[in-house]
Amino acid sequence: MSADCAQLEACFREKGPAAALEMLENQMRSAGDHTGWFYTLLMKARQNLGIAPTPTAPAEEIPPGLHEQYEEAIRAAGRTVGKAALEKGQLEAAWQMFKLLGEPEPVRSALLAKTLGDDDDWELPIRLAYYEGLAPETGFDWILRRYGLCNAITTLSQETPGGPETRQHCLRALVRAIRAELMRRLRADLRHRQGLPQAETEEELGPPPALGEIIRLLDQHPELTEEDSYHIDLSHLQSTVQLSSQLTACPERALARELCDYGKRLKGRFVPRGEPPFEDFFGGWDRVLAALEGDRPDDHIAFFREQALAAAAEGNPYPAEVWLDLLRKLGRDREALEAAAICQSPAALRGSCNELKDFRPMREAARRQEDRVHFLAALLEQRNLEPRAR
Repeated sequence: MSADCAQLEACFREKGPAAALEMLENQMRSAGDHTGWFYTLLMKARQNLGIAPTPTAPAEEIPPGLHEQYEEAIRAAGRTVGKAALEKGQLEAAWQMFKLLGEPEPVRSALLAKTLGDDDDWELPIRLAYYEGLAPETGFDWILRRYGLCNAITTLSQETPGGPETRQHCLRALVRAIRAELMRRLRADLRHRQGLPQAETEEELGPPPALGEIIRLLDQHPELTEEDSYHIDLSHLQSTVQLSSQLTACPERALARELCDYGKRLKGRFVPRGEPPFEDFFGGWDRVLAALEGDRPDDHIAFFREQALAAAAEGNPYPAEVWLDLLRKLGRDREALEAAAICQSPAALRGSCNELKDFRPMREAARRQEDRVHFLAALLEQRNLEPRAR
């Protein structure tokens, strides 16, 4: 028998249950065993309520009239232990308690108050802030700072905690980060070509580039994008440009077009080429962003329509999916039906056709897919919309 257990048994026999429970609580607190401390407090509550003392006993054993009192005891125990853990900076232990209670605010406040340095443990704060959803926007900013662009892009390839608003924050932060990195490397390359020493301080590196600054620099120094000259991981650039098409209206969407402009200037063996409609990878995605920004949207929509129809004739629906997504983002729902007729099933189209009172896209989709059932259904649906002959 361990010394602690021996002391507990001796105390129990000599001084009774209450004294033994106090001793156990002191032992758990001294050992930093927050889970044990929590269960000890529950055992004390059970003892006071006159129910089975084992804290892990089934809740069904508690008389209905004592449920509310015991639940309050659970909340009080969790807050006591969680607060003590926070005071010691033990975020993991604190979160175990406050998560159990459904009370995230104390741990969230502690996270937001943290200032992380190079020598600090970033893994736990990032996990709690981003992956546990306590402060996902701050958590993503920490991911960018600590682990860089590659990890941030991988993170955004998965579902974002916190919903659409958080994802927009993360996408904006990613665009700003890769654009700032690109500008730093362009400036470093230019200094190298001019025989100047490299910048070392934040002042020498300069502030984040203003809108249009990268384009002006590239216009003034076309040698920066000569054959096989690349300043940033092209896979990171590709991923960021694609992700930026998910941005709603914001300044960063225009900044992402500068990334496309840089990509369009690149030459050499490693310049990415995509599948239609992105054979010119950066040019194609710049068309998407330009349309979203209101820069000649009809011209770009016409381009994607042409690409979609040509690819559909060869049995490739992907360009139509791109065209459809763009039209929906622009709120052109009726035009979107034409694209949907190429890349969606007739059954999937039925709801939109019914809403817009036009079943011709459903009919066309059925014709393309040789779906006679839905072809006839579309004819019948359209007929039902027409005024009855008198």
